[in-house]
Amino acid sequence: MDKIACRICHHSQEGNTYTVKEMQLGLREDFNYLLCSSCGCMQLLDIPTDLSAYYPNNNYYSFNAGNKLVRTDLLRKIRTAYLLYGKHRIGGAALSTGYKKPEYLEWVKMPSVQFEDRILDVGAGSGQLLIDLHKNGFSNLSGIDPFLETDLDYGTIKIRKQDIFSLEGVYDYIMLHHVFEHMNHPLQVLQQLYKLLKPGKFLLIRTPVMGMYGWKNYGTDWVGLDAPRHLFIHSIDGMKRLAAEAGFETRKIVFDSGPYHLWASEQYKNDIPLMDARSYMVNRKNAGFTKADMQRFDDIARCTNEEGEGDQAAFYLFKH
Repeated sequence: MDKIACRICHHSQEGNTYTVKEMQLGLREDFNYLLCSSCGCMQLLDIPTDLSAYYPNNNYYSFNAGNKLVRTDLLRKIRTAYLLYGKHRIGGAALSTGYKKPEYLEWVKMPSVQFEDRILDVGAGSGQLLIDLHKNGFSNLSGIDPFLETDLDYGTIKIRKQDIFSLEGVYDYIMLHHVFEHMNHPLQVLQQLYKLLKPGKFLLIRTPVMGMYGWKNYGTDWVGLDAPRHLFIHSIDGMKRLAAEAGFETRKIVFDSGPYHLWASEQYKNDIPLMDARSYMVNRKNAGFTKADMQRFDDIARCTNEEGEGDQAAFYLFKH
């Protein structure tokens, strides 16, 4: 058997390959992956020449939006300033009573992102995250996504059909939310992001993590593989190694897996694609999951996150 070299750590090995079906769109095409026995990265062996066929704008969940003007809500900004920076204590406290803080505020709180900071969302899709941030007071926002049909214009927010290697300028904060695993040549990607980030600032990468609960329990039915869109699913050690090689310091890792990785993997195990009429994503009533099932998925996700075994994580990478 011929040896195969890992494209991340270059370790040469025999075997350790897996066949994974495309199950998000229900095409059920087979794709071969290598699981590196050294760095733990799962990687697609033969990347399709044209991946755009697997990102149809009318069916892929990240692109579901239209153009509209977006404005900041003053009361939301006061509440956000209180939650993030402790400002407007009286008004902020009153506005926060009974308010469930959205997860995206945590993504800007840890790196101390300010309202006026220049923020870039890589792989922004329809731009919903940027829209939410703008409504809460953040004013200098932009996004890119090479798989868009065309640029999106929300007034103060522009999302370009573009990739990172054609970008110029520098940013105070760069985010990749479940995008890094879709990108070829991960080290070169990180090196380019390093160039685009100001010193003393953070890069956030949220991505599936290989070798955790989902892989151990579902194998090739684990939704985190998402063939062929996910070109690389990195391990924790592999991500740290790549980040360091690009010049970053890994400051913090937060496991943030949710029940999606569980119920979707259960469906794949039963040959139900994500966008199928029987899927929980499409029609919750038809999916067949009980409240007890969903509570169990919630409990597993919470426990695996706490134990450092979550199926996805947020990596806060710092540039000195």
